[in-house]
Amino acid sequence: MTNEQLCALAKQADADAQNLLIENNLRFIKKTAYEVWSAQAELNRSLQISLDDLVQEGSLGLFGCIDSYNPDSGNLFLTYAAPAIRNAMIDYIRSQNVSFEAKHLNDIVSLDDFAKDEVRSKHNFIADPTKQTPEQIYLAQERIDDLHHALYMIEDREEQYLRYRFGFDEDTEHPLMETAKHFHLSESRAKKTEALALDNVWLELPWWY
Repeated sequence: MTNEQLCALAKQADADAQNLLIENNLRFIKKTAYEVWSAQAELNRSLQISLDDLVQEGSLGLFGCIDSYNPDSGNLFLTYAAPAIRNAMIDYIRSQNVSFEAKHLNDIVSLDDFAKDEVRSKHNFIADPTKQTPEQIYLAQERIDDLHHALYMIEDREEQYLRYRFGFDEDTEHPLMETAKHFHLSESRAKKTEALALDNVWLELPWWY
């Protein structure tokens, strides 16, 4: 089941759906935990904060988005929940150190502003696969190989869309409207297809070991 379907069931206090929603997004939560923890590794070590602590807090952040998520907004559940996941982790670190200053970590993201920033970050990574990632543990060629593997893992129609959109096969990135026309899609449908494809390929990247 999709995140959106599970969320609808979870709203009805379906415990199995709630657990599955966390499980289905655990990879993303772990990736985010690594980013937040690594941003201030020395501080987190001194506070004895582990990655597991942040994963637990991120899971609670995702859980808290179930009731407020509106599928009619056009946003995917994970895209909606991503800022809350990160914010829950940052809030936990702050709670462990009353003198913690916000400038040491990324600013908290507003739920009102998340969609544009979240899509842009994925957009930039796909368009420029050699861009330095927060982990800073892969060489450029390894990132490219990982990206191609991630594309292979998603559905064929999504893979073909992203390959054309970002010029993987001919080194020419195509604008959204041109891509929509190429695949016989409306602009709104192309945007939704792109958002879903970016979400899926993002989650196939090897963020967590």
